[in-house]
Amino acid sequence: MFALVAAVHAAPAFDAVAELEAAKIEIAKLREEALSFKAVASEREALFSSSPIPEPMVTPSFKSVQPGVFDISGMAYLGGIVGGDGKFLAVHDAKPKEDSDLSSGDPKTRVSMFMLPKKEEKDATEGLEGGLMHLEFTDLAFPDPPGIITGHRSTDLESVARIPGTNLVLLCESGNSADDACNATRADPKHGLPDPTWRYDATASKTDPTFCETPPPRIYVSEVTAGEKPTVTIKQEIYWTEFYPGWVNVEATAVGNLGQPGAPDVYVFLWAERESTTIHYTELKLDANRIVSIVGPNGYMHGNKSFNLPPPMSQTLNRPIVSLDVDDSGGIYAAAAYDNDVGDFGPYNSAVYKIGELAGGSVDI
Repeated sequence: MFALVAAVHAAPAFDAVAELEAAKIEIAKLREEALSFKAVASEREALFSSSPIPEPMVTPSFKSVQPGVFDISGMAYLGGIVGGDGKFLAVHDAKPKEDSDLSSGDPKTRVSMFMLPKKEEKDATEGLEGGLMHLEFTDLAFPDPPGIITGHRSTDLESVARIPGTNLVLLCESGNSADDACNATRADPKHGLPDPTWRYDATASKTDPTFCETPPPRIYVSEVTAGEKPTVTIKQEIYWTEFYPGWVNVEATAVGNLGQPGAPDVYVFLWAERESTTIHYTELKLDANRIVSIVGPNGYMHGNKSFNLPPPMSQTLNRPIVSLDVDDSGGIYAAAAYDNDVGDFGPYNSAVYKIGELAGGSVDI
């Protein structure tokens, strides 16, 4: 899920039926391999744990990605920020209830940073190139919503979108399909928040009458530094209900700039629900004090447009949009994926494709 590739190469002509049949055979083979791999996964993990890759002698705060990096749900490239070239900010889709179930008592990581290897970096083993590194922001505290106990933890961060030309990012919760939603009853009509006289608890046991799995989803506007000592600071929170009350399970987000060179920036926020081919969009404003507002239906730009996933992707990929990105020239890219229900060991398949562009002050899909 690293930054979506901003280059499209012409593909040769092909027989769609033959390609589809070949893809089905390949998926069947991969499924068998996945089931076999699942049986030995614990042995493989133990091997990595006992023989970790040596740590490169570069930035002490970063460490090798092996072992123990799981559940990466979104990434944003940090190029252009001081120290950000070759680095990505990532989010992880953990939930407060999962933290409560951990025997260690340590909450799962919500936000981390990845650093690509550089040719000049060597680790302690002579001749071995420095590998992919990561840094976990374990002390990041998310504000509890009114009337809801979350343990200062986010709920299902599914995507991250950087505001172009800035070091501000949007850490976006999905809504988690509104399963066991905290705002199912006693809702505040303005923000979908529960009655403050009732105390919900997203960290409680599922049999507890106060338990709720999904607080009203939020977007956390955060400031990122990527130098010698990287930081992430939550500056602001925005509820999805403020501009998109119909949320279900938002899978992907992105921010683009409609402004022309030399003209003021005009930002647009784009998002897509899980298993959908509809792109929603609306105006995003950034004022002189770096306060973000996402404009609702009353703004000058607010709408949605749909597209059809072309074959053979439409037959072989069951999640048409798992990630979104906008390149510097306004090209809008999406990643589609195949994900089965066997477990966390695949097989997986994916494709990156261009679905539209920001042009002439509008969103073209």
